[in-house]
Amino acid sequence: MNSRRQPLMDISNNDVTSSPVATGGRRKSGRAVKAPEKFVPDAPSSNPSAASSKRKRGGDDAENDASDIEEEEELSDATLESAGEEEVRENRRRAKTTKKPATKKPKTNGTVSYEEAPAVRLPNRPKKAKKVVIVDDGADGLYAEVFSSGETLEDVASMWLNRYEDNQPGAVTELVNFILKCAGCDLQVTEDDIEDMDNVEGRVGDVQEEYQSQNITGYPLISKGKNLHAFRNSLTGFFDQLVKAMHESGVMYESPALLENIHIWLATMTSSNSRPFRHTATFIALSVAGAMCSIAHKEIENAARTLRQLESERKKRGANKARLAEFQKKVASNEQRKEVIENQIKDYFETVYVHRYRDVDPKIRHECVAALGTWILALPSVFLEGQYLRYMGWMLSDTSVPMRHDVLKQLERIMKDPANIGSMHHFIERFRPRIVEMATRDSEPTVRASAVELLDMIREAGMLEPDDIDVIGKLIFDSEPKIRKALVGFFAENVKDLYESKVEDLGGEEALEDFLAVDDEENFDTPRPGWITFKCLSEILLSYDLQDQNEIPSQIDAGDFLNVTGTESRFTLAAQALYDKVPELREWEMLAGYLLFDHSTTKRGHATDRALKATFKPEENEELILLEILNAVVKLSLTQADDSESKHKKKNSRMETLEARETTARHLAGLIPRLLKKFGADPKTATVVLRLEHVLNLGVFQELRQDSTVYAKLLDEISAQFSSHSDKNVLNEAGAAFLHARGYEELEEVTESKLQTLWENTTSALQKLNRAGEMAVRGGLRIKVLTDLSHTLARIEQLASITNCVEPLEASSDNADPLSINILLEIIARGVFEDSNDDARDALEDEVTVSAIRSSMFYFMWKVRALTQKIQSGEEIPDLDIDQLREREELFATNLIAAFSSRSTLDPVRLLGAGSLIDLYVLFATLRSASNSKGKNAQAVTNGDNLYLDSLIQEIPPEVQAEVTSIFEGLEKQYARRSKKKLAEPSEDEEPEDLESESEEEDIEGATDSERQSDILKAEKQLCEFAGKLVLGFIANVLDVSGPQKGKFRTRVVRNRLKLGPNFREVLAYLDGPKQKKSHKSKAQQAEAEAKKAQKSAAIVVDEDEDEDPFADEAEPEEGSAEDLRRRELLDDDAPVSVEANGDGEAAVEPDGEEDDIMGD
Repeated sequence: MNSRRQPLMDISNNDVTSSPVATGGRRKSGRAVKAPEKFVPDAPSSNPSAASSKRKRGGDDAENDASDIEEEEELSDATLESAGEEEVRENRRRAKTTKKPATKKPKTNGTVSYEEAPAVRLPNRPKKAKKVVIVDDGADGLYAEVFSSGETLEDVASMWLNRYEDNQPGAVTELVNFILKCAGCDLQVTEDDIEDMDNVEGRVGDVQEEYQSQNITGYPLISKGKNLHAFRNSLTGFFDQLVKAMHESGVMYESPALLENIHIWLATMTSSNSRPFRHTATFIALSVAGAMCSIAHKEIENAARTLRQLESERKKRGANKARLAEFQKKVASNEQRKEVIENQIKDYFETVYVHRYRDVDPKIRHECVAALGTWILALPSVFLEGQYLRYMGWMLSDTSVPMRHDVLKQLERIMKDPANIGSMHHFIERFRPRIVEMATRDSEPTVRASAVELLDMIREAGMLEPDDIDVIGKLIFDSEPKIRKALVGFFAENVKDLYESKVEDLGGEEALEDFLAVDDEENFDTPRPGWITFKCLSEILLSYDLQDQNEIPSQIDAGDFLNVTGTESRFTLAAQALYDKVPELREWEMLAGYLLFDHSTTKRGHATDRALKATFKPEENEELILLEILNAVVKLSLTQADDSESKHKKKNSRMETLEARETTARHLAGLIPRLLKKFGADPKTATVVLRLEHVLNLGVFQELRQDSTVYAKLLDEISAQFSSHSDKNVLNEAGAAFLHARGYEELEEVTESKLQTLWENTTSALQKLNRAGEMAVRGGLRIKVLTDLSHTLARIEQLASITNCVEPLEASSDNADPLSINILLEIIARGVFEDSNDDARDALEDEVTVSAIRSSMFYFMWKVRALTQKIQSGEEIPDLDIDQLREREELFATNLIAAFSSRSTLDPVRLLGAGSLIDLYVLFATLRSASNSKGKNAQAVTNGDNLYLDSLIQEIPPEVQAEVTSIFEGLEKQYARRSKKKLAEPSEDEEPEDLESESEEEDIEGATDSERQSDILKAEKQLCEFAGKLVLGFIANVLDVSGPQKGKFRTRVVRNRLKLGPNFREVLAYLDGPKQKKSHKSKAQQAEAEAKKAQKSAAIVVDEDEDEDPFADEAEPEEGSAEDLRRRELLDDDAPVSVEANGDGEAAVEPDGEEDDIMGD
């Protein structure tokens, strides 16, 4: 049985009159209102009577409630009559009295004492701040209203229209003066000028003449202030709102004189000779026409909607004639309005645009092209026609770069709308060649990139010819990254089209899925659809490369055009650009599996299966391209992993990135040997595969020693490639791989063992070849032996450049063969030129000589490095070692001089021989500074040892200096002849130039500008390199030091320092010593600073002497001893210091051994 429970809420007063309304202030009845309070169930009450009255609902309570309701209703009726007066009095009373915090009174749920409840006020909305475009206290009139008042442009236009209705001439006068003010002119016209329509041109001319007499060059539209953008927007927005207000009010159609007057003044000013008037009026006129285009578009839409309504009304059985008449009236009105607006637009186009689109000022032309693009988009029914689009095509040939760029951007805006493509066919057909030309030959990369983007849209619309597609596709090899980036989408679509055609030939995607089903996604050696994409990509790249090859000049060797020897080839750059757009390129493991797949196997099977394998089988050149692409995508993959690691701050994300990198390193280390086994026979492919080792993270094998065997196998394959190839590119990449491995301590031992094995094999091969014939005589070896010798020397040169070659070249053999270094020095004598009438043999002989010179030079560099370390450590150097080194030095110098002095042309042997001779003497001159800067541990080296070691330091003989001078003069003349520069005339004390011996080189017929520029750069490079060696010889005091001709060689070298370009001048600038920084101090301040510096230096000397032994008496040296002779200045120190060079006489004569430290202070 249910028992009655007390309800949670009292609903006895729950009626319309008792419910509080959450409104601000008071009701119309005058009662105070209060916002509703949130209900709190079982709220404790401090008033027990209230609580008991709430729970006991007797008849008395009901009667009281009813009486309360009646009283409230009577009160409400009585206050309705004086609600306004009561509210006013209440507001005044509240304003006078001070508010006090109301005391909390007990109340029950559902009942509120309205008489004592305070009024609730909603917060006021903040007023929107007025935007002031230009702060100009002197501005007035319409100019101030538009730019300085802060009023909305719609309100300003409405206010002007109201003034026009009151005073038409005055309002138009205000508008014309506003236009003049916007042009930067403070002169004004009067109402009489406005009413005299026939004298508009004369009045504009007078104002223009008076304005130009003020010599004002700037005006708001070209100002570089921060308010320029806001000024343009406000000016355009005002005229937009003005035209809109005239349209909505009907003034545009009821008062044609207004539009005619505005048009006459604007058209006249657009033809002004003053650029501020012409530019500003053109900008405003184009804005007015643009606003009219928007209105015309709306009228066309309204007319179309009204026509639809009219047609639907006519189709009804019981058509309402009045409704039909109303619709017909609306249609007629819309047509009339549209005709008026289109006539106005046509007038502006013919009087303003037609003349200003070819204005001499590019800024005005830019305004025109931007306006035409806006008109076409706003009113395509009128302007999307050939008679207007042709202006766009003509402006594609504008001389201004921003103009051409903006035309392309406007065309892109038009082409983005699919509804406009149909109307663009004739325009594209007519101007497509010009757009293609801009994409391929424009001087500005930004314009070319925009042209490529537009051509991509044209291709999507199916309006691009196949020949044009190939021409644009070849830009994937462009040197500008911006062009390649813009072409990515275009090129990717070409690959996709070729892929779809191949798949269609195979029977479609369904047939492809049946034959290329992948069971294991981690097994990348199984065929998959992505392999067809790789085949299509390589086909397109190769075809574009061959097309380029047909276009290059005939003097360039076509066989070497497919060049991938550089670190960044054209295919690598193309792959980097396509990496994000072609999804298959992001899966480099799949590409590696495609390359490792044996495509030569022919299995029996279904015909479709055989056709499928033939479809994705790559050609030999395509494999080379794909290997280059593999290099690029692997590097990009690792780079992006590093970037993501730096971005992810969470530990888990970083750990996942590190694991991914380790997995990639292990996988790549396992793939490189497999790739070398397949592609190692060809030097080109072997070079590309070896380059993959450079990006390998060897830290993985350093940290995890169990994986070191994997890298050992990789080093075995690299060593095999080094031993089997003689190509310089393969040897360079293998050497770089060894250097990369030596940079990790854990792998250094494995790498050193591989290098030692290579040294043993190479030196033994050299000694074996030495038994085949005379090494010092040119032409004494058979071609096969000479070729093997060339290959062996190339390997020795590469090994000597990456590891110490002293021990391997000085190692003796068991069968009394000469040392390898002696064989190398003898081979240099083969450089003595003898014409054999066999160009191939002479080239091979020169190649052998060049490799021997470089290898020997590396030997002496490593040898001098070891001597320097011994000198600095104080280790004793045996005299026998010095004698042997001197003998080899003399033999090397003798053979070098014989080789380069026997040649008359600037061939590689002559240039390298002379340069290496200078380097040799400069190299041994460094021992002088090493012995002078020996440390405390080198005190054991006696003075006699230094003198014996100094016997290695020699000066280049005078007759050799004369030969070096002739080589330098030949390089000067070569560069001057190719670069069309004029050399300086010799001075009176110099010998005259031998003009008859100068060989005039004629330009090769058919040589392009790029080839001539290449020859100039090569000549400049040779000159600067040789001049740099001469500068080092002068500084090291091995050139032009003694003899009757002392100083003349140096004078001859610097004669043309101002004639042969900035690079040559900067090389010779090292002869002047380091440049001193300019001091901003006065002479007095500089003198004071020098005095303080000398005082500080002297104090330091005294302190150091005192620190040694402040209480010790200075012992007098024995009479006649070396110290006594030094004190009496009869014997020089070991390392004399020049007083002039240091500028400190006191420090220069200090006998202490710490002289260098003092001078350093």
